[in-house]
Amino acid sequence: MPALIRVFSAFCLLIFIAGCSQSTQNLRLSPTPPETGPAMGSGVAVGLQIVDARSHSDLGVLENPDGSIVRLTAAQDVAYALQLVAAEALRGYDFSPALWTSSTTPRVEIRIEQLDHEVTAGVPYQLETVVALKGTAWAGDDRYTGSARSNLSNQRALPPSDKTNAEIIETAITRALRQLLDEDFARFIQSRR
Repeated sequence: MPALIRVFSAFCLLIFIAGCSQSTQNLRLSPTPPETGPAMGSGVAVGLQIVDARSHSDLGVLENPDGSIVRLTAAQDVAYALQLVAAEALRGYDFSPALWTSSTTPRVEIRIEQLDHEVTAGVPYQLETVVALKGTAWAGDDRYTGSARSNLSNQRALPPSDKTNAEIIETAITRALRQLLDEDFARFIQSRR
């Protein structure tokens, strides 16, 4: 009889763990535009391009309680999502974002160097998010380069949902973009138009 109880208990535990496991999460990102400094662009057109320079397209991984790994993927093109929010940031400085061409001046290229969100199972769940961006602005023969990095650490009592994971990644993107497109970056574009 004790053996039957152990088998039944093990079976119940297995079902519980399987119930806590998640499948792949497909995240829809819609970062909030960062707050910007004073309007200084006078409506000047600025070519804008976003390049996803990461070696992989996944956003990260989530570890289930049973140790299995779940991929976190983007529901849309990450570069496009960043382009929309970067364009809004440039509008905040009173620039007019335009299509990128190599002859457009001034122009801005933002490279996504790193975007990783890792969820480690435990009590509590540990969430680590890193976003690294590199930006280059060209105006005539002059060039301005900047970089930004946002590191976030969070904890959750329960496995984070796709919405929670997306919100944390969006916050990290907004912070990195605010660091990158600061007043000095905007002033360079404004002073060399």
